[in-house]
Amino acid sequence: MVGGSERARKETIGVTLRDVNGQTWNLKTLGLVRSVFNLRTDGRAQGLHYSSTLEGDISWILGHEPVQTVLIADIPANAAPGAASMTISLNASDNSSGVSDPFTVNLQIVPGSGSQDQFFRQDSLSGTSMPVNFGKLEPAPHAKISFGGSTAIGAASLKIGFNGAVLNGNDINLYTPESAVKSGGAFGDTQRMVYWRHDGQYLYVDVVAPQGIAGKYLQFFVIHPKGLSGSPNFVLTSVAVYGVDGAPISVQPTLEYFP
Repeated sequence: MVGGSERARKETIGVTLRDVNGQTWNLKTLGLVRSVFNLRTDGRAQGLHYSSTLEGDISWILGHEPVQTVLIADIPANAAPGAASMTISLNASDNSSGVSDPFTVNLQIVPGSGSQDQFFRQDSLSGTSMPVNFGKLEPAPHAKISFGGSTAIGAASLKIGFNGAVLNGNDINLYTPESAVKSGGAFGDTQRMVYWRHDGQYLYVDVVAPQGIAGKYLQFFVIHPKGLSGSPNFVLTSVAVYGVDGAPISVQPTLEYFP
């Protein structure tokens, strides 16, 4: 567990190992960083619903839902047995863990020969043991649309263009994180409903939050498969945002793309 960052990736994380003899290895350069991915808590978890206001809100303040970032890395075969340390930098601006970046984790390297842990699992259909495919846990290519801020939003309609020659609209999916914090002193203040469809060139997204939802709790991801022949060229072509009274308000969401 190396923090809480939506933006951390194995391509950008920094990981170095220092053994008992003082020799240092850059694990990413050596190809020993196997995966970086995020875990989310059980939706029924005590801490998710009844943590302090700051604990529940800090990740949203930093622009993302609560996540726990996980690093899977191998240790160099010639690292000396004994006390060692691993220095990790997420190289991300949204780490909600409260730990400074970079930070150091102490390790104990045991003597003897070892082998790469494949984290075997049992296939539910064949019953055979299979190694975990960490790539399936890492983020698919996506665009992130964020509203941000504290302005109460009652509804929004967005039209998002994409290159239908590159991306089949039927392969698009939308993921909308939901906050469980007591933003106004009672649960339910961050409820919203999201509806979406596409016509092969545009994605239409409608958000309804009759009680009003602060912009920092309103975001969604437009997800698509890997292996496209080019960029999907997501672009916000029109945006209309309304307050709880139905009147238009001046709130402009942002769109970021992560291939």
